[in-house]
Amino acid sequence: MEEVVVYTKEELEEAMSSGADQIIVYGEFADKLHSTKKIALVGAAGIAAMLGLGGVAALTGPIGAAAVTSVAALSGMEIAAIIPAVAIGVTVLVALYKDYEEIEFGAGVLKLRKKQVKV
Repeated sequence: MEEVVVYTKEELEEAMSSGADQIIVYGEFADKLHSTKKIALVGAAGIAAMLGLGGVAALTGPIGAAAVTSVAALSGMEIAAIIPAVAIGVTVLVALYKDYEEIEFGAGVLKLRKKQVKV
């Protein structure tokens, strides 16, 4: 079982690309990543639909963050989760939680395991 330790978004993307069986995220990034799980489940398309947008490009940058934060207030999402989600990237989060599941979380430590294919 390949286990990869990451501290940044770039390291996380690399671990996902390599198909790591288990990813352990440490530090403030672990806390931010954990707080964004609900956003990942809604996905970029869901947020874009709530905004009435045709594309996801508007979800980046300061204007995107402001727009998503406004939607959060209307949709009941936690603003504290929206801002890190925009910073990390909704697309990265959706891909992460599509392929990996959280198996453990504590302050500053998040353990993820690649989802098993059911036969």
